[in-house]
Amino acid sequence: MHKSVVVAVLTIALLLTGAHSFAQDLSDGAGTAGAAFLKIEPGSRPVGMGGAFTGLANDINTIFWNPAGLTTIQTRALTAMQHFWVADISSQSIGYAQRLNDIVWGASLVGSFTEVQRRTGPSETPDSAVTVGGFATGLSLAYPLGKSSSIGGTAKFISQQLDIQNVYGASVDFGLITHFLDNRLGLGFTVQNAGVFFEDSERDEDLPSEYPPLALRAGFAYRLSKEVEIEGEEGMQQHELWAFVADAHLPLIDANPSFHFGVERWFYDIIAARIGYRIGLNDNPNDGLSIGIGVKKKGLDSLANVGFQFDYAFVPQTDFESNSHRISIITRF
Repeated sequence: MHKSVVVAVLTIALLLTGAHSFAQDLSDGAGTAGAAFLKIEPGSRPVGMGGAFTGLANDINTIFWNPAGLTTIQTRALTAMQHFWVADISSQSIGYAQRLNDIVWGASLVGSFTEVQRRTGPSETPDSAVTVGGFATGLSLAYPLGKSSSIGGTAKFISQQLDIQNVYGASVDFGLITHFLDNRLGLGFTVQNAGVFFEDSERDEDLPSEYPPLALRAGFAYRLSKEVEIEGEEGMQQHELWAFVADAHLPLIDANPSFHFGVERWFYDIIAARIGYRIGLNDNPNDGLSIGIGVKKKGLDSLANVGFQFDYAFVPQTDFESNSHRISIITRF
């Protein structure tokens, strides 16, 4: 175990050094990162735990947080999320993953849009309206490194619609996760959104930003579980009871670090209660408390081999009139 710990620590240190060097090489004129919608955290379950999921990474949500965790997918899994936020901003995410022998591949989409109204003077009816926002599509691969570790990556195509200008780009995520103490302790690390936007030669206009929101994320998770016997199945099954998670998030372009803490408790492997807290070193409406719930159930009759999960997360936003709500579904089949 000690050897694997040393290897994991050295790997994370090398990745941190390389990513930090890359950040230092960014253009001094980069200013604010583009594709701000990529900063919105997908998935109700991770957000209900305060946005700490990098070291847990044990369901399809990990396709957005740490692609290395996709190796926990047994056969196939699908998730979809709707996020209702301030100023009629809505965000969506869809993720799918499937096992192919040792490799797990996945595809994902995240996006956020809102309508902007134009007025030339004070009036109840706008003169015109335009939809602005963006989306990113991704293709992921994950591969196990022995019994306790795995690596994964996601390649993404980014599209932004900015009023009269469309901007395109590409980025990659890279993730690592390793487990100790009979799989109870997980350590995870990701490099997120390392990429660039393409110049618009037809318009001969400056890009709003040259780079997506590059960030480093590291986290750990400690899980408590027990063995229970399920009626109609031979042997004992391990069911997770408690999960204690923490993440450190380090943006490398235009924001300050944040720290995320959370707890999840499953009751009878059916209902989950979650609570989390986010601490940012800058003003952010997502700072503070978050809560969430989850419900999962096996299908009946012809859907007996299909598992369904519903997750909800609530983040109070004291600086705005509207709070943040996320609703997700997960299907395992």
